[in-house]
Amino acid sequence: MMQLDRSDLDAARQHLTPDSALPLIRFMADQSLGAQAEVAPAEIRQQAADLGWVDARTGVRTTLGILISDSCREYLFWKERHGALPFENSLPHLARSTFRGKYVAEIGAGMGANLMSLSGTAGRLCGVEPVAAYAQLGQILRAREGIEGVEIWPGGAEDLPFEDGELDLVLCVTAHQYFDLHAALPEIARVTRPGGELIILGATLGQYAAGAGARVLRSGGRRSKYYLMTLINTLGYQAFGRRLLPRREAFSTSRPIYPSTGFMTRHLEAAGFETIAPPQPAAGEQCFYLRRREIGTGN
Repeated sequence: MMQLDRSDLDAARQHLTPDSALPLIRFMADQSLGAQAEVAPAEIRQQAADLGWVDARTGVRTTLGILISDSCREYLFWKERHGALPFENSLPHLARSTFRGKYVAEIGAGMGANLMSLSGTAGRLCGVEPVAAYAQLGQILRAREGIEGVEIWPGGAEDLPFEDGELDLVLCVTAHQYFDLHAALPEIARVTRPGGELIILGATLGQYAAGAGARVLRSGGRRSKYYLMTLINTLGYQAFGRRLLPRREAFSTSRPIYPSTGFMTRHLEAAGFETIAPPQPAAGEQCFYLRRREIGTGN
């Protein structure tokens, strides 16, 4: 579980919290999106290098810089959406009213941008995130915005820090591809109250194969190795219940899988959920909207 030590955390707080920090935040967000460091002002590049976020010689992000830049990217997207959810109102059941007054937990919350959007709407908010550094950075960026009442706890979808039936609604946004779904889906069902809801948004096999495949072709074959590895892992997981190519230890977001809609539906139902609305595209992803079955009606 990657975590910032006290000195790195204090430095991040000092340099990301002030109003004057926005150029540095934008620079780091741009690095996460693949922008060339040379186009940024020299003083910002030097500041990021002095903080150990980019290599002073090559301009490439350090491991710490990857964590910082990922969080800055999500925060900047949140600001550019003026605090709206990325999928808000793309389907009727993705309106804010679905979350109002409920105890909502987001699994794979990252730095907590979606929880920031739901602040003031949900009755209680909590995130679970396996990369502790993202939760730490989210706390800094929420303080920058004056947002309170959001907790992000360390952990993964396969072992959630909640009591049985504690949650009204579980949200997973572009996160399920990193789970061990055979363990995670029953665990999510365990912590969701009977009649409680589950919303999963993320790409499925067909969407990934078409979208990523087209990008590989446009790039002249760059990243084709990653594309093929992801397809192999997805098909292997669907057939054998495991990734054939193991994750790298450093990052929980390595080696994603994109199971088919049919696979997801079958395993969600087996875990104890029933479909409220048929799976359908939303904001470029596939949306699964389900309800935990009531006691006495199945699992």
